[in-house]
Amino acid sequence: MRELAVVDDEDETTGPLITLTDGDHTTRYRAVAAHFEDTATFFPMLGQYEIWQLINLTDDTHPIHIHLDPFQVLARRPIGWEIPDDGIGDLDLSARITLGRDPDDELDHVIDANERGLKDTVRVNPHEIVEIAVRFHAYSGRYMYHCHILEHEDRDMMRPFVTMPPELMPFMA
Repeated sequence: MRELAVVDDEDETTGPLITLTDGDHTTRYRAVAAHFEDTATFFPMLGQYEIWQLINLTDDTHPIHIHLDPFQVLARRPIGWEIPDDGIGDLDLSARITLGRDPDDELDHVIDANERGLKDTVRVNPHEIVEIAVRFHAYSGRYMYHCHILEHEDRDMMRPFVTMPPELMPFMA
């Protein structure tokens, strides 16, 4: 499990990147965290909605569980992806992702009827980006999200996030 941060177009640094292409638009990302012990990189503000994208670059379905508050599934989008032979490191990840159906993909990538309400777990299928809207409104503090497959949890497929009131955000820069 990797957390990604957008790489500015002006940033000329080299190294492993994830590129996401949607038609004529390409966004570059860099992995910023991979293990539970890595520094927290998500700081949702209490009371404000955020859109999270969960990208699956494996051939397995992952049920992702988010602690604290329920969320709404907004979209399931099919993707094709390529990872070079040396593209996966401990933290680093290189991949080329293209929005659109992969020729070998047989899934529908639709929001099922049972996913239309508030959820605390969402399945992220192979060759898919799932977009969710999440709003933490009651408690500030350190929480986590993780894959709900026990063996994946045991192998560190979880990450922390820290919810905080908006008044504290100026101190996080």
